[in-house]
Amino acid sequence: MKGSVVKYGIIAALGLAAAYLAVQIFTVIDRPYRTETAILYDMSDSLSCGGYLVFEQSEVPGEGQMGYLVSNGERVATGTQVAEIYSDPSQARARTALTELEAQLELLERSENTVGTDVDILLTQRQSALYDLLDSLDRQAYSEVASKSNDYLLALNRLQITTGATRDFSAAKELIAQEQAVQQANLGSPAAVTVSTGGYFVAADAAEMLRFSKDELDQMSAVEMVDALQEGAGVGEVSGAGKLVTDYKWYFYGVCTEEESEKFEGVSSVNISFPGAAEKVLPATVESVTVDEASGLAKFVLSCEYVGADVLSLASATARIDFESFKGVRVSTKALNIVNGEKGVYVKYGNLARFRKITVLYQDDEYILVPEGGKVGTDNEVRLFDEVIVEGTDLYDGKIL
Repeated sequence: MKGSVVKYGIIAALGLAAAYLAVQIFTVIDRPYRTETAILYDMSDSLSCGGYLVFEQSEVPGEGQMGYLVSNGERVATGTQVAEIYSDPSQARARTALTELEAQLELLERSENTVGTDVDILLTQRQSALYDLLDSLDRQAYSEVASKSNDYLLALNRLQITTGATRDFSAAKELIAQEQAVQQANLGSPAAVTVSTGGYFVAADAAEMLRFSKDELDQMSAVEMVDALQEGAGVGEVSGAGKLVTDYKWYFYGVCTEEESEKFEGVSSVNISFPGAAEKVLPATVESVTVDEASGLAKFVLSCEYVGADVLSLASATARIDFESFKGVRVSTKALNIVNGEKGVYVKYGNLARFRKITVLYQDDEYILVPEGGKVGTDNEVRLFDEVIVEGTDLYDGKIL
């Protein structure tokens, strides 16, 4: 009998241990709440809409296999050679080789310029350049590898010069000069493509061309513009060698709903960018907003005096128009609760859920910004780095989590 009691006691103890373990596992796997840390963040009241980019531009004549001698978006003067036309593929290979040799020669010449450089500084530069190169490889950012490799070679070469391991690189530069002569002979004299006036050049394979004129877009209604954008009308490939933009001022003709156009009321300047195409945010001036009440649409025109290769390449794109910007503490809209008529969120303090009131600075579909410096007992109680509960069931103030 005594043995049976001991036996059942052991079984009971093991059962309790197993039950406790199961509860703990269930709690970890199926935790009834999820939190996000409240962080400092910038948000903008913005509008996303399609439209056309209008530049003062013309196409640069040229046909055949092209080799470009200037970068996209580079400002060129009248008569500048922007490209060359090859009659044989070997010429293209020769130009590529010449470009690489020129870069190598420039690197060696920069390497010899080490006057007054401290050895410790060079050692640090070499180590830093090596880490940057390895980091690019680790991130698979292969487009950065060439420049990072050159940075490492530059630091290594300068260290050799400074420590006396190498006097100069005259022998290497002589070999490069000899190879340049060979490749120059292979290149020959390809036909030159020049520009007849000054401006910003963009290669044909990197640009779109707008076929609508500014006057045509001025006369187009909001409905007509929506139809044109949906059909992809007015945008074509660049013929010839590329296009030349002759004025830094350009325009964006966009279309939005009548309700969205209210954001422009009393606004003279905004910021514009083109997500996925030209990410840099640029300042723009509001030129006009025309509402078509019958269709519930509005056409607006912005002007901008800042250019870059990515913007210059475009003819039509979806723009992000930023109006007023806000800075504050960010919480997810999923966390929002209304308790006794007051907006707030539940925050995890220790193992308790606490309701904290908020004052909304700005809100979109995903996040809410509240003022910095929240304090319990005021209209805004959420503070920076609070653990805000974004998912949970049956939450109430003081609930044990």
